[in-house]
Amino acid sequence: MLNMIRETLLLLAALLCPYLAFGQPTSDYEIHEKRSNAPVHWTKISEASGDSPIDLRFALKQSNLENAEKYMHEVSHPESKNFGRFWTPQEVISTFAPSQEAVSDTVQWLLRMGVPLKRITPSAGRNWIRVESNIAEAEKILDTTYSVYQDDEGTALIACESYSIPATIRQHIDFVSPTIQFDPSIGTTTKRAIKREAMRPKFKTITMGSEPLSLHNCSQLTTPSCLRAIYGIPETGEAVDGNSYGVVEFAPQSYNQVDLNGFFSTYTRNVPNDTAPIFNGIDGGYLSDETGSGTRGESNLDLCYAMSLVHPQNVTLYQVGDGVFFNPATNNNFLDAIDGTYCTFEGGDDPVWDGIYPHDASLPNAYTGEPMCGTYNATHVISVSYGRNEGDRPASYTSRECMEYMKLGLMGVTMLFSSGDTGVAGLSGRCLLDNGVPTPVGASYGRFNPLFPASCPWITSVGGSALPANGSVRSRPVVAYEFSPGGGFSNLFALPDYQASTIASYYATHDPGYNASRYNNSQAVRGFPDVAVASQDFITGIDGGFQAFTGTSAAAPTFGAMITLINGERIKAGKGPVGFLNQVLYAHPEIFDDIIEGHQSGCGTEGFHAVGGWDPASGLGSPKFMRLKEVLMSLP
Repeated sequence: MLNMIRETLLLLAALLCPYLAFGQPTSDYEIHEKRSNAPVHWTKISEASGDSPIDLRFALKQSNLENAEKYMHEVSHPESKNFGRFWTPQEVISTFAPSQEAVSDTVQWLLRMGVPLKRITPSAGRNWIRVESNIAEAEKILDTTYSVYQDDEGTALIACESYSIPATIRQHIDFVSPTIQFDPSIGTTTKRAIKREAMRPKFKTITMGSEPLSLHNCSQLTTPSCLRAIYGIPETGEAVDGNSYGVVEFAPQSYNQVDLNGFFSTYTRNVPNDTAPIFNGIDGGYLSDETGSGTRGESNLDLCYAMSLVHPQNVTLYQVGDGVFFNPATNNNFLDAIDGTYCTFEGGDDPVWDGIYPHDASLPNAYTGEPMCGTYNATHVISVSYGRNEGDRPASYTSRECMEYMKLGLMGVTMLFSSGDTGVAGLSGRCLLDNGVPTPVGASYGRFNPLFPASCPWITSVGGSALPANGSVRSRPVVAYEFSPGGGFSNLFALPDYQASTIASYYATHDPGYNASRYNNSQAVRGFPDVAVASQDFITGIDGGFQAFTGTSAAAPTFGAMITLINGERIKAGKGPVGFLNQVLYAHPEIFDDIIEGHQSGCGTEGFHAVGGWDPASGLGSPKFMRLKEVLMSLP
């Protein structure tokens, strides 16, 4: 496919050569993306050297994205006659691929700017065009100036404050990279270890009680037995052919089987020791032998509950990334591996953002194979407890990733993401200044800072709830109070149709108490989370003992287990998986026990308060398994 595209471009170049006029940018250039200034902690130290090499990536706009809601409505709305008639990968490719005109117009422009055809490489799916270049040529092509920036820890990278593209070409371009990005994994000229942006659950060490299966203490410690009682989850599951559930973990997080055994033998009735997930290692994914909650905590937590709640149904672990932490794996590396169409959509892994393989064999725990593309099947339900601040990367890149989750939904995959653990603030408690620059960690001022992918309208965002202090399993849940569950309103994504009446009702009956200086109160953007699930003091096996973890990292795999059990019942009844959930959830609020007590925190505020109906502190509320099952089983 790639050779065919290059041959087409060669023919195009031959036809154009007599007419190409090489030169400087013309007067029809328009600014395509711009930053008002460098992010906090980054300082410009020099101009970039003109002979420094740089690989430019031109992301081409995909076709038919304006019809995304219509397409999703057809396969996911409960009143649609086509509910559950999911798309094939080929249908996704043919519907959304950029036009041939986008490719040819962009290549013609690059040729006119004097770039030799041999240095122009299109992706197989026509989504990217790569140009091997240097700083001087890139500055001419994009009418910009590149500089070297350095952060407080000595990491240096090359970036620009804005760049321009001819008006006639802008209609074809999503974004160009590296340009205005400021991220330790992007355009670095010096390298250091990068800390993965996970929603790190809080934890405390506990001593096992004399009655580990008891329901008397569920407001203080959460166990599988507590969750079954709170939500009405069946005591026993069933392994159904064709059913599947996946949990995603990124290096260095990895589970330990001895820890799982200790948990299963103590806190479950029917999960045998040595029950392990199906291991799908992606791009060097490995199990670390390091101890401690910093390495084992997230993965052990996810698997203890995902596996115990759906057993004997198998759970698949997608373990992503090797031990080279200065070039870590990303969501795109994961997406490439579970479906070959993502390699096509993304044009392979992007060296600006994603893990690029093979890694140098001399580095410890390096993956030296080719990047994985369509190696594994996507499970019907996928739970992810990792994220980033919505504004940390250019809007064009984040929007593009969100659209990939839409495509997964069209193919029948339920994507669940934790909503975050820092309330209305971003990761590490960073809020936003008026110009979009993050505040220092834990600031008591600034605009609210939504998390992504939790804010993407094509995933189900899972927030956090808890039983009231000293409550019982029959008590109405409240907003989690040992931490502040993430929730709020996007600064990027428009209000989806399925949420429009709900958001209108929220504003019509409740005053959030803040104006536009604090958050996007336009009433025209995506609100999150969608649901709230227990997320406090989940007992987890760690290092031969037990710790209690708190955070929405616990909520997402719990809700994923509920959907997986219902998918199994649907498959037994001759139906398919439920796919994208939100259209059904918002059409059937009777599924939920409304949460009306509690609030978040962040940025020096009490965040949003729980009220009647949907709210940013608790979403639609607490799902009850039997009501959810009744609705989903009634659909085709």
